[in-house]
Amino acid sequence: MMVPILAIGPHVFASLPLSLQRIRERTVANWPAANRFGKGPVRQFTGMGEHEFEVEGLYFHHEWGGHDDYLALKRTQAAGQPVQLLGRAAGDFAASVFGTVVILEVGADHKWIDVTGIGRVVSFDVKLGAFGDEMPGGLF
Repeated sequence: MMVPILAIGPHVFASLPLSLQRIRERTVANWPAANRFGKGPVRQFTGMGEHEFEVEGLYFHHEWGGHDDYLALKRTQAAGQPVQLLGRAAGDFAASVFGTVVILEVGADHKWIDVTGIGRVVSFDVKLGAFGDEMPGGLF
């Protein structure tokens, strides 16, 4: 039985065929320094900066498929359209909408390549960025 863990638009990540191995997120707060006369600089909060979200996983195309799903993810990236990021927040069983994202980078590392040109083990990564300012500070 496939249990969805995360979805980037129409692309669902579960235990198979696109198996999630790692999720990384990073938020940035903008605190530029302002010089003061006769004193050291002081920092002022000017808002939140970039929110990045990265997914790493594996697929074993020859055993369970996954390469077609990977190529579909690259097609969504090439379409240049924002998509919804859905997932399960920590301790929650229902799906949550984390916000609208854009697919910044998609990459793969093929190992033990066969005659089809597809590796027997393929690790992949997807880097996302918030489309607007509706992404919460911490997703998980």
